[in-house]
Amino acid sequence: MLHIIKRRSVILSSIFSFIIGCTFTVSLLNLDNCNNLINGHNRTLLSNKYTKSNDILLIILILTSPVNVNRRNIIRDTWLSLFNNDTVVKHYFVIGSDNLFEDTRLRIEEEQSRYHDLMLLPNVVDNYSSLTRKILEAFLWLHNRRDNFQYMLKCDDDSFVQVDKVVSELKTRKLKSEGSLYWGFFNGRAQVKVSGKWKESDWILCDYYLPYALGGGYVLAQRLVHFIASNAEFLRLYKSEDVSVGVWLSAVNDVHRKHDPRFDTEFVSRGCSNSYLVTHKHNEEDMKKMFFSLQKTGKLCDIEHKLRKSYNYNWNVLPSKCCIRNDSSIP
Repeated sequence: MLHIIKRRSVILSSIFSFIIGCTFTVSLLNLDNCNNLINGHNRTLLSNKYTKSNDILLIILILTSPVNVNRRNIIRDTWLSLFNNDTVVKHYFVIGSDNLFEDTRLRIEEEQSRYHDLMLLPNVVDNYSSLTRKILEAFLWLHNRRDNFQYMLKCDDDSFVQVDKVVSELKTRKLKSEGSLYWGFFNGRAQVKVSGKWKESDWILCDYYLPYALGGGYVLAQRLVHFIASNAEFLRLYKSEDVSVGVWLSAVNDVHRKHDPRFDTEFVSRGCSNSYLVTHKHNEEDMKKMFFSLQKTGKLCDIEHKLRKSYNYNWNVLPSKCCIRNDSSIP
């Protein structure tokens, strides 16, 4: 009888030891798997962090209307394709998505699912009177995402950009103040509009707009974009978005305003010059023609021509005297 009891005790002890051993092994395995999951998650976070911090040289914001899908497609097929393989450049088509018609909203959703390049701003009704709100909300969108970009180029969906040349120039800039760059075609003698769709009802500063880069295309350094976004709640919104940007930056210290006639960004194009980095006020056929010329000859224009004179901005005189069109050699 005692023998049987001892035998049962050994068996029970073995079973208990086996259970304890299995439990311990499984715990170790679970702990190891948990560590692997944690390490994998950390690796993912590090990978995402690396991708997030991987510098973008230039973000391009293209202001466009919800219904202008054909223009967007033409831009994708023409000048945006000049940097398809250039990871230092990123672009967004900027659209106010508040109060869209249902059929427009569905088309926008389909377009976004295909291209993933629309910046949809839910607080903006997309119309002319909301352009300044639209650009400010776009700056806030960039600011809140905290992409580590160096420069931003704003343009419109009727602008044509030689992106490779803009990128090349930004890569080789040696300016001490490049972190405060405000680069475009400046005007300092534009009189304030008192009628029409550009009428500025809230303008009380002076008889002229403060110096600003015209909205057909301009470049801002990241810190200037973030300055504007960080102070958005304090800023007055004027009718013209480009005028507003000029006012918002007017009192900022050490802004490097670089006037460049290669930005053909006035209310009408000055013609065609192979030196143009950005040229404004073009329809879809113009864009196809310029792109075809670039592909075939490496030049923007079949034939260079000038429709109106340009100017170099004179920063040494009062703004009302800044911009005299007296040199036909300027592009």
